[in-house]
Amino acid sequence: MKMNQDEDLIKLLVQDTGCDRKIAAMLLEFTGWDPGGAKRIIKAVPKDIFVLKAKFVTQVSGYYGAFFFCYDEKEGQIKRVINVISEEKDIGKIDITTDWSNFEKELYEYSKTRVIERSKSEQLKKGLYEKKFVEKIANILKKGKTLKSETIHSLLVSELYNIFPDTNIAVKFNIEMTDVFELNKGEKRPETDGEKEGKSGVKESDSDIQKKQSFPGRSQSLIVLRVDPVLSAVRGTEIKYLEFGDEIQVRITDERDIADYLAELLGGKVDSIRVPVMTKIVEVEKLEDGGTGVLTQFGPGIMGMFKVLSDVKVLSSREPEEPETSSVPKIKELNPLIVVGGIVLVIILFILLMILSR
Repeated sequence: MKMNQDEDLIKLLVQDTGCDRKIAAMLLEFTGWDPGGAKRIIKAVPKDIFVLKAKFVTQVSGYYGAFFFCYDEKEGQIKRVINVISEEKDIGKIDITTDWSNFEKELYEYSKTRVIERSKSEQLKKGLYEKKFVEKIANILKKGKTLKSETIHSLLVSELYNIFPDTNIAVKFNIEMTDVFELNKGEKRPETDGEKEGKSGVKESDSDIQKKQSFPGRSQSLIVLRVDPVLSAVRGTEIKYLEFGDEIQVRITDERDIADYLAELLGGKVDSIRVPVMTKIVEVEKLEDGGTGVLTQFGPGIMGMFKVLSDVKVLSSREPEEPETSSVPKIKELNPLIVVGGIVLVIILFILLMILSR
């Protein structure tokens, strides 16, 4: 009966949030099968996917078009592309300021019901997936960086010039942010060959896919918390000697609401005080400034991050290193029989000397 209830919770979480089954199951297990807690974690996932919506018209050849693509900054790749190109003017009525999910749906419906230029559409789609374009867009779309409309406009027009030999192409675009789960809730449609390929148009190997599913590093984090390691000059281990899988003690110092919830869930908060909690090391990286950056994992996609000096000692699950002892040679113990024999021999010699002296 409980298995059926768990399965229902997983299905409901997938439906409500857009996460896949594996993540849903792991998050529910992590939160003690609390759907509210799992949703809280998912809602706190940073919006680090750029969604670009655009439409254009070629002044000479008379083509109208609209396209949509997502750039995942964390993974450095274009997630998916859909576009429509036609000689019909009504494409111009598509509103680029509408919500990205509605915009994508509108393009998808248009491609199914209207006559479009298939060859030019495929050419544009291929160009947007190419390594050269991905590298250029990666230098422009960065979270926290001011987006320069002129630079983006120039890049889009340049890409369209590869398809249309026009002297003037008018382009309008709009950009918004979303997260991977909201993206998964978007229009469900079969993936194209381009969308099945990873960065630079190279298909991912089975080993790459397996690595991603196990949340090994920064690229697969859902939430990264600020933490401080618990230091100990006597019982600690130097951070530079720790490896993947080692456990260390940290305090969750992140002040966000989701961090407060996770600290309490993990046992890292008693009343209103943050207390040490164990976490597994995922990555230890030497930094250019001489320090060491450490990435840890609390649960599925729940990471911690801190930076310290390389010779700092932190409390870990490893046994403390024993101090080196001086190499003074030990005095060998004498056999008791030899000692007694020596004493007896001395006594006999003493008696003989006494007799001879008379």
